[in-house]
Amino acid sequence: MRGVDDSGPSVELSVIVPVRDEVDNIAALVSELEAFRAAQPLSMEVVIVDDGSRDGSWQRLREASCGKPWLRGLRFRTGCGQTAAMAAGTHASRGRYLAFLDADLQNDPNDLPRLLEPILADEADVVCGWRRDRHDSVWRRTIPSVIANFVIRKSLHLRIHDVGCTLKVFRREYLEGVNILGEMHRFLPAYAQAQGARITEVVVNHRPRLRGTSKYGFSRIGKVLVDLLTVVMLSSYSSSPAYLFGKIAAFFFALGTVAFGVVAYRAFFLGHVESTPLIFIMLLLYITSLLCLMSGLLAELNVRILYQVGVTRPYDIRDTIGMDAADSADGN
Repeated sequence: MRGVDDSGPSVELSVIVPVRDEVDNIAALVSELEAFRAAQPLSMEVVIVDDGSRDGSWQRLREASCGKPWLRGLRFRTGCGQTAAMAAGTHASRGRYLAFLDADLQNDPNDLPRLLEPILADEADVVCGWRRDRHDSVWRRTIPSVIANFVIRKSLHLRIHDVGCTLKVFRREYLEGVNILGEMHRFLPAYAQAQGARITEVVVNHRPRLRGTSKYGFSRIGKVLVDLLTVVMLSSYSSSPAYLFGKIAAFFFALGTVAFGVVAYRAFFLGHVESTPLIFIMLLLYITSLLCLMSGLLAELNVRILYQVGVTRPYDIRDTIGMDAADSADGN
């Protein structure tokens, strides 16, 4: 994900806020961000991305942006998801530091200075919020989050407690060139870690939702697990996926060889030459091993092509606030 200004950032801090159907929270959100902007010394912009809202959020945002040149906005033609909204906001932003914030007012903008502090002190490159005391539905939000956090931490070796917290701050260079799809926004610290970023976390205030409805729950667990497998592959085998598939192929080949050994022992030492399901299992394992090996070679070719060809973005911008077409067209 690259910024729109190749000559360098024109502001120090960009706060990126994805929005979907939060019409009742827009005015309060802008008011809190305005107060935060006035209280901190860094030059700052806010980029709000409307992810195809149908409840009047964009109209409310237009009204709230009057007389606020530091507030900029993008509007998708249709809902593309939080990941696409965060990617679009990053492309359109100009800041040296990138902060992400939810629009439901459960994240507190007043926590941003504490997240920025380790970065400004050159003690960290990425700072993640930790919602230690959550105010969410236990069954719909907290339990799915606990499960997802545990699996992600163990799989990606991330030493943070709350991977799913949107409230994060990054040095811009650790998001340069990153193209994220699906539900991969929560894995941005893993991408940064793969680039050698120093990652820490700060306990943040988590407020109860007062207006609107949550868009999270158990339905996202499947998507997160699929994206997790993708991130594990990209972080460990991005330059040569054939190694991963080679290991899988070797595993099935070893199982097939064990099955072959059993079949051979039965035939030559026990004299049992009759048909047995083990023969079919042996053949299936060998065929699976071959398929994995061929899949690895195809993945290797795709990666080589990907490194040479640009990637089409997963969103289509419908309207903007405070930026011209070049700002949101291609990020170059």
